[in-house]
Amino acid sequence: MQPNKVISRNELNGKGHGQLHRSLGFVDLWSVGVGALIGGGIFTVIAPAVAQAGPALFVAFLIAGIIAILSSMSYSELASIWPYEGASYAYSKFAFSPIHKDLGRLMALWCSGLYFLSFAFAAGAVNLGFAGYFNYIFPSLPATVVAPLISILITGLLLVGINATGKINTIFSVIQVIALFAIAIISIASNPAGPFLQSDFLPNGWTGVFAATALIAFGQMQVEAVLTLGEEAKNPRRNLPLAQVSALVTVVILYCLTGYGVVSAADITALAESKAPLSLAVENVLPGLGAVLIAIAALTATGTSTIGCLLGSSRMLFAAARENAVPAVFGKISSKTKVPVYATVFTGIIALGATLMSTFGYGKAISIAVGAAVFSNWLMMGLMNIALIVVRIMRPEIKAEFRFPFNIKNIPVLAVIAAIASFWILTYIETIPLLIGIGWIILITFWYYLYSRKRWNYLDEEDLNRLSE
Repeated sequence: MQPNKVISRNELNGKGHGQLHRSLGFVDLWSVGVGALIGGGIFTVIAPAVAQAGPALFVAFLIAGIIAILSSMSYSELASIWPYEGASYAYSKFAFSPIHKDLGRLMALWCSGLYFLSFAFAAGAVNLGFAGYFNYIFPSLPATVVAPLISILITGLLLVGINATGKINTIFSVIQVIALFAIAIISIASNPAGPFLQSDFLPNGWTGVFAATALIAFGQMQVEAVLTLGEEAKNPRRNLPLAQVSALVTVVILYCLTGYGVVSAADITALAESKAPLSLAVENVLPGLGAVLIAIAALTATGTSTIGCLLGSSRMLFAAARENAVPAVFGKISSKTKVPVYATVFTGIIALGATLMSTFGYGKAISIAVGAAVFSNWLMMGLMNIALIVVRIMRPEIKAEFRFPFNIKNIPVLAVIAAIASFWILTYIETIPLLIGIGWIILITFWYYLYSRKRWNYLDEEDLNRLSE
């Protein structure tokens, strides 16, 4: 098949790709974003982040939140132009192709591969976080048993169908938001000036704050899980940007309040060493029942975060597969459930493998998984900000339904700042995760030139519009 050939929906359906089902409204999409963000950013990374930032933990949350919100504006404008499955895969393909078709495709494959790596590793780390809180309630069940089990169960849930998954996710997300507000109110009320009463507000200086900022992005990156569902969303050009930005703003506020509260309620060293830091903080101010309730809320949060991770990575794989950038089998959709079955199963297997890193030790596994995921996240944020700038320069005729505010001669100034900030934060990633990420980019590039380039069945905007009707 020749590149840029117009491909009908019937042709794709005949190849077994099928059509996804539009069943997700704004609340469903918002809950996917909130669920993914809360589980990863709060319940998993507080311990390593507080070890870096100390009492200034909430400052790190605020910095990461500002950069993420600015970057989300770029994502949102691109989503309102190209509301297709795969999110940044589609955005980068269409944004960079006017420069050179190979650049557009390679950048799309980079985004697909980086996203897949980050979310697979993120799912593994979040599953370990789930196991840590589960172990807090049931000490006799080790993380090495619970973490793989939850990974398998959630993969099974995703295979049932997006409608059922979305409804369960919405219920759990509401529980999480209520739980985090409870944590913040209880913790801050116990010691309102807590962080500022510590003997050393910046124990590792600003370097420690920025290192914590890098880790915290582990949670904020998962908001793209919303955008990867472009062809399963109702009214996507409106609901995708709105759900993404509102979910991120909701969670950044909760992040900052909770980060302030836990430092107010618990010893810094104890928080850094705990597998369930939020439960530890609440236990200090509301002994007994309070900590158990928070642990239960954490289980729902880490569970929905895994759902977001697996949803996002499987849809990214699906988007690449239906253009033959990766094996086409991953682009096939079940006629019964309207789910990309093989992409979902494969993603679940990779996440299970990441989860099994728990056999090397809880702390080490969390550190490696989070670091590799964070590298991919910050690089993706930088690339998407650049993609928007390229679109504004190369295709000024495009009028997006959502537009990044504060522009000078059609250039989104804040997107430029966000891109620089994203690449700068990369310098605070630890060496081993950094090498894993760079090695992955090299492998993706080889894959493109050795496999994808000669097989790519390019779907243009008209093709995708027909396919998602």
